[in-house]
Amino acid sequence: MACNLSDSQIAEAYSQVLSNDGIDWMVIGYGSTRDRLSLYASGDGGVTEMALHVPDEVVFCFISFEGSRVLVTHVAEKISGVQRARGLAHQKEVAGFFNHHDVTVNTAKPSELTPTMLRDKTRHLAIKK
Repeated sequence: MACNLSDSQIAEAYSQVLSNDGIDWMVIGYGSTRDRLSLYASGDGGVTEMALHVPDEVVFCFISFEGSRVLVTHVAEKISGVQRARGLAHQKEVAGFFNHHDVTVNTAKPSELTPTMLRDKTRHLAIKK
């Protein structure tokens, strides 16, 4: 079960996050499709702003946070088992596309996406640097 990441806006936003070119986060999701991902939102307001754009569905987020690059797989609690399975099956493929991430984080509620949570998840990276 492959997912389609061919939306040019995804690659463009990803490149901008990597190069610190005006945005530091992005959110992609399925919309009304089963396997085609598209860019939902992007911005420069950090994790607090990004969390406002995470809907109650399966989405993938990429954020540059305090020198680390974080891939977030958000699987909302309210979705069906089929949607949950599809998102988790696509997680590896999405991680391969966003191959410049330092850590992967899973969430079920947008409220889990906070600076404190990301700092906790990336703390070990600062020790290695």
